[in-house]
Amino acid sequence: MRRRIVLGPILAASLAVAAAASPAVAEGPPVTGWQGSVCGTRTAVPLTVARDVDDAGVVVGYDQRSRAASWDSRTGTYRWYGGIDGGRPSEISAVSGGGRVAGLAVIDGPSLDPAKAVRVEGALPLTPVDRSLRTHDQVLDVNDANVVVGTSEVIGGQGATEAFVWTDRRYVLPTPDPSYVLVRARSLNEAGWVLGAGYRLDAQGRYHYRVLVWSPDRTVSELPPLPDDALFTAEHIDEQGRVTGHGLAVDGDGDALITWSPTAGYASVPSPGGDLQVMDADDRGGVIGTVIDPTTGSALPFLYRPDTGFRRLAEAGGTLLQGVPYEMSEAGQVLLMSDARAYLWSPTCAAP
Repeated sequence: MRRRIVLGPILAASLAVAAAASPAVAEGPPVTGWQGSVCGTRTAVPLTVARDVDDAGVVVGYDQRSRAASWDSRTGTYRWYGGIDGGRPSEISAVSGGGRVAGLAVIDGPSLDPAKAVRVEGALPLTPVDRSLRTHDQVLDVNDANVVVGTSEVIGGQGATEAFVWTDRRYVLPTPDPSYVLVRARSLNEAGWVLGAGYRLDAQGRYHYRVLVWSPDRTVSELPPLPDDALFTAEHIDEQGRVTGHGLAVDGDGDALITWSPTAGYASVPSPGGDLQVMDADDRGGVIGTVIDPTTGSALPFLYRPDTGFRRLAEAGGTLLQGVPYEMSEAGQVLLMSDARAYLWSPTCAAP
């Protein structure tokens, strides 16, 4: 289970300072380049689509009937969650460290059948956030307090999106000013801070991508931009308020792993060689993602930690893996897409 740390006053004050200050640089040079591999066991996940994994090794997603389901990797047992309107499709999109689940279920509409955010509150059935036909929802994260965050597409809104948080009811998360478009939520920590992003329109009519953080009372702050207005694609906010993602170079390739913290500001670790994309992170500074091999075009999955640097994921025998790791738990287990199916990779040892 993820640790519960009360960050409110510290993070709020830090965000207020950061919004008015130039990005700071963390002290100490990072470990750069490839630093060997880290080995583990790879187990095929018997779900049609796997979305997330909790700290006990329970994987969630949906089965071959497009029904919300989970699979316990320790016992091999399944759980089916059903839907809302009869046999309509559903999925579990997110699971908290302690096992809270949230996802989507399609409802019947007169002309469109939108997917609505759902969660389990006590015994089944799934409980929908609402039955409004105004939005089509996407769930991105849930914490142990059963708070859900996601992004909704406004039906008929010509691509308009809005970020939402679901506590006692669904709340649309505000933006720093009305010029923001394509606002999305991405990650949530146990204290209730939400990470997201959107595009801000400036006085010259140009849109700028900005990383946004919402406090538990839904007050919004904007992280300072990177130098030269480079793009910071943020993926995770941890229990210390640290934001992790990757920077995009002018040519659109990911050239560095980027973190922002309330105390140290921005820190950058260059890619070990190739286009880098961060997918997820944990609360101990661990990061998973891919580096695209510039020679072969293969996706090389990596695990990064500040003390050990970039290491390739490998099987127990040392064979290096290929594919895309996309979720990790605090126990170090990683969901990996490889050979057109999902695997659960569990760390067992480190290799030179």
